[in-house]
Amino acid sequence: MSTPVPPAHAQPSMANAIRMIRVLGVVSLLCGVFIAGAHVSTLNRIRHNQETIMRESVEELLPGVAKQVIYGVEPSGGIKILPGIEQEGTRFFAGYDASGRFLGVVIEASGRGYADVIAAMYSYSPDKKEITGFKVIDMKETPGLGSRIGTDPDFQANFKALDASLAHPITVVKHGTKKSPWEIDAISGATISSRAVGRLLEASVSQMAPVITRNLNRIEQGN
Repeated sequence: MSTPVPPAHAQPSMANAIRMIRVLGVVSLLCGVFIAGAHVSTLNRIRHNQETIMRESVEELLPGVAKQVIYGVEPSGGIKILPGIEQEGTRFFAGYDASGRFLGVVIEASGRGYADVIAAMYSYSPDKKEITGFKVIDMKETPGLGSRIGTDPDFQANFKALDASLAHPITVVKHGTKKSPWEIDAISGATISSRAVGRLLEASVSQMAPVITRNLNRIEQGN
């Protein structure tokens, strides 16, 4: 039995199909290269902007800071100096004045709020074991209510000298009832967002304070 021979007109069609597949392959490859390049370029720009925001926040939370060192926290509880924020994981900023004197640390913290995750940074004094400042970096809380955690002056006053000694948990209380230095006076009408701030600070301090205390001599020297 002889093998059927394809019609002559089918051979050019097959050649055209092969050429089309090759062209599409080249186009797909070029598109992939362009997309990857755009992603890398955009990612680097985003990281640069994030680091700028964080360093400016450190300057705001630690008045007088002239030098900053970023430390990464290792699983063992040790620390290492990071060249920037590109490395994932737990980290904090140590601040020093123009003479090299250690001023304190600024720690990143986040937690679930009413609408979404609240990302914040806060300054911490290892000597006094106090939170000395708080700043919201990103949130989607209800405008005019929960969003006031980042702007309300009375709420911000909670963080001028908030006891973070771990002797008592940081606690959020009803507006106007604060009596103890470890308590946060909630914003009236924004209790959920206020409590979210209390939870994220309590969780962060519980994790970070022992690490900072253990490595304090090294942090103070900036190495």
